[in-house]
Amino acid sequence: MNRASEGAPDTVKRALSDAIVKVGNAADQTLSAMLDASERTSAGNLGTQRKWQERCATATADISRAFGDAAKDNMLSPALQLFWYQALEHEMAFFDSLAKVQTPQLHDDLLVHQDLLNKMLGELWDKWTFLLSKDVIFENDQRQVVQQVSRMAQSIVDELAPGVLKRTSEGVARATAKSLGVALKLDDKLLGGMGVDLAKQLVSSLFNVDIPDEINRNLLDAAQGDSEIYQVQKGHYRNLVSAYQSLVQAEKGSVLLLFNATRAEVDTYRDKNDLGKAKVLLDQAKGYLSDWASRVPSSAQRSEASSFKDKVCSAIDTDWRLTEELDNKFRDKFKGIFVQSLGSETLEQLAESYLFRQHIEEITRKDAAGKLKALPGNLQSEVDSALERGLRPLDDLVNRVPEEVRELARMKNQQFKEHVRARLKDRIQALLPAIVELAALWDPNNLSRDFSREELEKALR
Repeated sequence: MNRASEGAPDTVKRALSDAIVKVGNAADQTLSAMLDASERTSAGNLGTQRKWQERCATATADISRAFGDAAKDNMLSPALQLFWYQALEHEMAFFDSLAKVQTPQLHDDLLVHQDLLNKMLGELWDKWTFLLSKDVIFENDQRQVVQQVSRMAQSIVDELAPGVLKRTSEGVARATAKSLGVALKLDDKLLGGMGVDLAKQLVSSLFNVDIPDEINRNLLDAAQGDSEIYQVQKGHYRNLVSAYQSLVQAEKGSVLLLFNATRAEVDTYRDKNDLGKAKVLLDQAKGYLSDWASRVPSSAQRSEASSFKDKVCSAIDTDWRLTEELDNKFRDKFKGIFVQSLGSETLEQLAESYLFRQHIEEITRKDAAGKLKALPGNLQSEVDSALERGLRPLDDLVNRVPEEVRELARMKNQQFKEHVRARLKDRIQALLPAIVELAALWDPNNLSRDFSREELEKALR
């Protein structure tokens, strides 16, 4: 300006100098206001692009007025007119081009991304807490069912299997009681005082009493009672399996369905709004402003534009660092839950496979299946022992009868025992199907299938 104003009146010089000061002040105030808008912008205070444009429009109006006021009452030389026109054009171009820069909008977009991420972080944690609380309710109900199964297994070991043996032994004792009663009335004096023929008749009648029928009746009652017990046990077991599996389906159709839907929503969100997308916003925001600063018309403006650009980019960088921190926090908090592959800890929290496997192994160690499988053999042993005890007086009788009828007594006694054992064997065989079927339910492999967590695991994978 100094060269262009050489020879101009002092009034013109003062007017132009005052105008330049006004233009500089207007430019400084505008840039300060725009920087302030960028530093104050937030998810709740957006519209930074509009604020920049409004400030640029005000600046160009003020600058145009300042240039116009300085020139309207003063005669400018051609050199000054050229300088004045170029200065006005440069200042107007500075703010006109700045108003078109998309940096403030991209900065706002970055803040919206940050705000959504922050809100999602809180909402997801609330949802995860809710899901776990609901899942615990289902799993507690399932655990109660399994605990009933455990008590049932313990009952088989402590009560059912021993009870069957006891009832069988008592049945044999009742069935042989009549033979004992008759045998105890006989002695060698009674038989010895009879003739041989009469003694033989008495011995034959002893072994032809309705003892086998009574044995059948007593054991039939015992067998029928045991069979009913087995049916009740099977029904109870199957009801527990049905209750457990219904609870598993309910958990699968509510908690796990919502969990999987939430994971899908997070995946969709992350696909569209991951940190890489936010980094693009950052780079574009800073890139557009840097490009503008490098293209301003004059060298003097470049220094001012560069300073403004650095300050605005610093404000954007501050928000970017917070975005990075939130993203890292989000990934760390939900890694293996809603982000990336499902973690083993999350799988266990939702399916509790290990915990329930421990419960089933504990039930298996009670060995209800083993006790039931051993029951037929134990029954036979118990029957043999009970018969030995119950029919021992008949053996004593054989040794007491007169020698003339002893062989007959021995033969009749043996036939009687074989007859009784055959009847008992039939009754034991009649119980076998029910015992085998009940034992199969308590087989470890069957327990693992009936109370499996596999469906829950599959639903999560």
